[in-house]
Amino acid sequence: MTDYIWGDAEVTYDDWHGTAQLDQRMTGPSLYELVSIDQEAWFIVGIELGGGELSHDLHVFAVDRESVPEGGDVLPKIAAANGGEIPVTDFLIHNVDPYQILKAITHSLDIRLRLARSVDFPIRVQALSDSPPQD
Repeated sequence: MTDYIWGDAEVTYDDWHGTAQLDQRMTGPSLYELVSIDQEAWFIVGIELGGGELSHDLHVFAVDRESVPEGGDVLPKIAAANGGEIPVTDFLIHNVDPYQILKAITHSLDIRLRLARSVDFPIRVQALSDSPPQD
């Protein structure tokens, strides 16, 4: 499918909702190297991991560098030149474990999912524990 707005994560039965943030690792191979995308030709603006019970895929969303203006904060300029949107190519990355790529680019990662029916209520942590219990 082409020509769609890439948005929030979606599944058929949304039992869990959440957010994620990643502090990218500045040492080691770059994301461009890990997914074999030419950094001179493409500007990566998004990644997506998804799948089902049998397998997961990695997608990388990148802007053609020929459409990237010079200098400053280029994303607002790209959007302004394209009706408020950032046009990208969706690359399906083959022959990689998506979680190995995620691990390789991560300095710090925080994924928080909560039961969908709980999204309107604050969750207060009142105790800490381990499973299985640690001595």
